Amino acid sequence: MDSTTWFDLVDLFGVFSGALTGALVARRFGFDIAGLWGLALVSGLGGGLIRDVLLQAGPPLALVEPRYLPTVLVATGVGALFGGRVDSLRRTILVADAVAIAVFAVAGTLRTVDAGLGPWPAVLLGVITAVGGGLLRDILTGETPMVFRQGELYAFAAMGSSIAVVLCRELDTPRGLVILIGIAVGVALRLGSVRWGWTSWMPR
Repeated sequence: MDSTTWFDLVDLFGVFSGALTGALVARRFGFDIAGLWGLALVSGLGGGLIRDVLLQAGPPLALVEPRYLPTVLVATGVGALFGGRVDSLRRTILVADAVAIAVFAVAGTLRTVDAGLGPWPAVLLGVITAVGGGLLRDILTGETPMVFRQGELYAFAAMGSSIAVVLCRELDTPRGLVILIGIAVGVALRLGSVRWGWTSWMPR
């Protein structure tokens, strides 16, 4: 399996994890099945849609990649059928969410670099890809977006992934290794913030 095929699978896992998070939030708010589908769609694909609109490098991937919508549909079904067992799966969901953040950041950064933009736009759009879906989800449910709250590292974990990807690209690191390093950095920052209480700085 080459690096592109492998990353496509990881990318689909990111979409699934993001969409599942949206479906579970919808359950918590008592939404019906249409609400679950809507929040799953926004959470799983929203960040990539924002990125692709800003890039203006062809149609958004969410509209042309045939596997994305079925993946969101499966995540919606899982959330609808098994969402009541969330507490018993909390640790698994936390890890899946951390992987989703890192995968989205790596995918967004690479897509931006491949479009010919420089390192700073690549980092910016990598972060937007990672947090955009959750941002839209929280706005739709009337909550303060998680990315704006002080607490566990979220946007900074995505930024770590994006910066790692940009640095590795500058060093001509093989693409497969770039993907692995970027995901590892983001997951380590996100889970480390949960395990050891790392938080972002808040002015006093």
